[in-house]
Amino acid sequence: PTGAISEGDKYEIDPDVCISCGSCAEACPNGSIQEG
Repeated sequence: PTGAISEGDKYEIDPDVCISCGSCAEACPNGSIQEG
């Protein structure tokens, strides 16, 4: 959802906005994000 991921020196996922859709895990080029 809009606003769930912020970008700066690193990406941060806001757990209050996250809906556990998995889009960030799929998009991560390093495989560093895991659902759950």
